[in-house]
Amino acid sequence: MNDKLQQCWEIMSCGREKGGPKVLQFGECIASKEGLGHSCWAIAGTLCGGVVQGTFAQKEANCILCKVYKLYNRLSGTVGAKVPEMYPEEQRRYTTMLKARVKRS
Repeated sequence: MNDKLQQCWEIMSCGREKGGPKVLQFGECIASKEGLGHSCWAIAGTLCGGVVQGTFAQKEANCILCKVYKLYNRLSGTVGAKVPEMYPEEQRRYTTMLKARVKRS
């Protein structure tokens, strides 16, 4: 395993990361802006498959089939357990989002 886990935009080759080739056309992806490249399924407004996605509840069916989710989901992803240790700031943001979601429901 590399010392670094690829970000979602590297895996999906979407070109919407900061400085990416499609930023001028589509804008920088919210996952890139928020530093959530290993947690993109948890954030609203990502552009997956060329379509702007909504909240996690709206995009869950697509996300659970995605290779990024299958890699980085903290409970079932093949390398999900490594994300908190390797990217503690991202994990903090991810946890904060989940807590806010639970609080609203």
